[in-house]
Amino acid sequence: MNHDQRLADQLRQTSEDFAALLARYSALERRHESLAATHAQLVQASQALAGGDEPARRQAAHTLFDATWHDELTGLPTMALLSHKAEQQIAQAWQGGARVALLAIELDGVLPLADSHGAGVLDAVLQASANRLLQVIRGCDLLARSGPHSFTALMVGPKTDEDLAPIAQRLLGALTQAMPLAQDCLQPAAHIGCAFFPRDGTDLPTLLDHAAVALSVARLEGGNCCRSYSMGMPDRLQPLAG
Repeated sequence: MNHDQRLADQLRQTSEDFAALLARYSALERRHESLAATHAQLVQASQALAGGDEPARRQAAHTLFDATWHDELTGLPTMALLSHKAEQQIAQAWQGGARVALLAIELDGVLPLADSHGAGVLDAVLQASANRLLQVIRGCDLLARSGPHSFTALMVGPKTDEDLAPIAQRLLGALTQAMPLAQDCLQPAAHIGCAFFPRDGTDLPTLLDHAAVALSVARLEGGNCCRSYSMGMPDRLQPLAG
């Protein structure tokens, strides 16, 4: 390869890296705007609770409850609600109740859609992905949105990888189905990392951390797979994919 070709390849890679950074910046900017709007709603609701009439206080209480427990875009529970439920399930598991598993679920390659197709298309993909996951999640489980393109699932009952494998594969299958996008068609990729109580941790923060480590390993292995945490996995997490 001659000097000019190497220089052209470097410039192309730099351009691609810059485009990826711009896409991430745009996504973070939209997230900031959404959080600012939510903050304004919460401030208004707090003021109504402090000095409004009875109907206004009821509406304000509803607004505060909804903002705390449910994600505005997908309607899924927030991590605050999942954490609350998970702590309850772990306490019951200590007393001999059903075992618990935490799944960290990540979509790959969707954030640049905001620049290539518009923010509305990215939102539609996230909403469709949430709905696909809900079609698979059992009634005893709980799915929450945990990041711009990630979800966390609280699974009740699985004790081993063999117990969890069928539902994990259904979750991956649901997320990776082709998704029509106006004149185009998106082929999503996804990764899942899981951690079991009590094998991989006996408290929620540890289980979440270990599920995230397993997710990082699944991503490094090429994606579209599920990996369970093991002691030999690295503690350093890879950066989130786009």
